[in-house]
Amino acid sequence: LDVEHISSLPPGREQCIYIVNTLLGAPSHPDEVALAAATLRTMVEVQKASEAMSPEHTMEMFLQNLAYEQVLVELTSQRRSDSITPQRAKQIEDRAKKFLRASVTALRLKDKAEVSAQGFVDYAASLASRVVTIFRLRGAE
Repeated sequence: LDVEHISSLPPGREQCIYIVNTLLGAPSHPDEVALAAATLRTMVEVQKASEAMSPEHTMEMFLQNLAYEQVLVELTSQRRSDSITPQRAKQIEDRAKKFLRASVTALRLKDKAEVSAQGFVDYAASLASRVVTIFRLRGAE
């Protein structure tokens, strides 16, 4: 990471984009796109927070963001294959955040002594899959 280059960028999102892109590199798989987007979204949200976030809150936010980005990847894939309409995908996307927030809060990460990186990613994928399945089965409400 080039600190001088980071300093030359506008504060906030542009600096975060540089850090994420430098550390993660160019994504070559949809899961990598979701990871980079979730990392960037979380970094920006933490930076914009009016007060310092606890580590648990930051982890919960990242888990929500990662699952949400994975939902977006899946919905994009389904729209491309015409297995879901753009309107239905938008409905699912709109409901996903609220569902994910409640699901992650119920998980109570703060009560977990330690979560492996793979366990964290697997849980995000499981949540994303659940969102798409649940809201797709419910149909247009």
